[in-house]
Amino acid sequence: MDERAGVRDVFRRLMWRLAWMPVLLAVAVAGTGCTLLEARGQFAAMQGACVLEGRIAGAGEAGKDSDDGAYVVLAVRERGEGLPPEVVDHVLTGSGGQWFFALEPGVWSVLGYWQDGRDAGAVPGAAHAWERGATLDCGAGERYLDQRIRVDDPARRIDGAFDEGGLTFPGAAAERAAHEDDSLPSLGRVTAFGLVTTLADPRFDPAIAAASQWRPLDFVRDGYAGVYFLDGPYDPAREPVLFIHGMNGSPVSFEALVEDLDTRRFQPWAYYYPSGVPLEAAAVHLAQVMEELELRYGLERYQAVAHSMGGLVARGFLLERERRGAPARVPRLVTLATPWGGHRMAATGVAHAPVVVPVWRDMAPGSEFLEGLFAGSAGIPAETHLLFAHRRDSGRSRELTDGVVSLESMLRPEAQAAAASLYGVDATHAGILEHPRTLERVRTLLEGP
Repeated sequence: MDERAGVRDVFRRLMWRLAWMPVLLAVAVAGTGCTLLEARGQFAAMQGACVLEGRIAGAGEAGKDSDDGAYVVLAVRERGEGLPPEVVDHVLTGSGGQWFFALEPGVWSVLGYWQDGRDAGAVPGAAHAWERGATLDCGAGERYLDQRIRVDDPARRIDGAFDEGGLTFPGAAAERAAHEDDSLPSLGRVTAFGLVTTLADPRFDPAIAAASQWRPLDFVRDGYAGVYFLDGPYDPAREPVLFIHGMNGSPVSFEALVEDLDTRRFQPWAYYYPSGVPLEAAAVHLAQVMEELELRYGLERYQAVAHSMGGLVARGFLLERERRGAPARVPRLVTLATPWGGHRMAATGVAHAPVVVPVWRDMAPGSEFLEGLFAGSAGIPAETHLLFAHRRDSGRSRELTDGVVSLESMLRPEAQAAAASLYGVDATHAGILEHPRTLERVRTLLEGP
């Protein structure tokens, strides 16, 4: 028996029990051009990124007003042979100063400065400060997680021209990286930062969303990941509502809720991410994207609505915002049928499937990610409202579920304790997204004080 046949046999045995990811299994069993070897290559390539992370500070000591400016951090590729360094990506961050880059392996430097005002639409030819030790020769899978930059030390100021060629800033359509292999020049260059579109956008096709579990790197390289504005450009007179989908979902999952939104008061935004990535990676990515949008538009507050696994991403995102000291307020999070306790079949997949999708590890009950959502003093200022579904769509199990997620998981005690309200809906896991009682409840919560 070859490898693929063996894997198909495993998935056939698990198929009816893994109702929470039916499209994934259809891909695994029937095959849609995504072989298991290709999937393994995707996951390996994701782990082969070079990650630079750290903090920039010193603007206050330099007399700068944190309410009227932002830090700009640049990822600079050192090209050698007398060539000028090349700016590849940037991060716009607030007074908290947190930043990260996911880059292809290479020789990198990180440069930062304070910018009066928050329009990062152009990078100056000369930088204001650069604190770094040696140049970082960052290999595949390496992590440099404590890089520090200060902007209040005149001795560290430098002059120098930087090649800005190819640098794509937020607001423009994300484009596919011009690479023939599976590498990424940088995550930021292929991320959508407030791209204006509609739910009819072909990026949101269910087949693309489903394939993102097996081919998350292709999803990112094709420029699908990021935050989308679904009702025109940012309007300061209307409060954004950020929608976060679940496994194999897309912004289209929220069609009924978006249509029910009072667009005189609210504007729908949506985070689109590949279902196969670790949930912490999605949460951190979303936090960095939203912080830039908050700074760019002077955004003071917005609310969030999440379905299924998206609720886990949402709570991780809000925890990350607290760590970063992000500028805006998120006063309310509404979650729908979220598996706060994980899913037991994710653990089965991790234990028995020859190719393990990274997100399964996070979704397994008791995982480090799930425990971290409520560990110790882990808390978020957002008022959380927990909606759960309780209609089974099959009689194959006596377990109380919504047909996909167990009530035990949706009603994890820690999640209940952290919730401002609990609300049950007689619907299936997907049906809760369009049930009239859900629409009414979400509308009431969003329009509340």
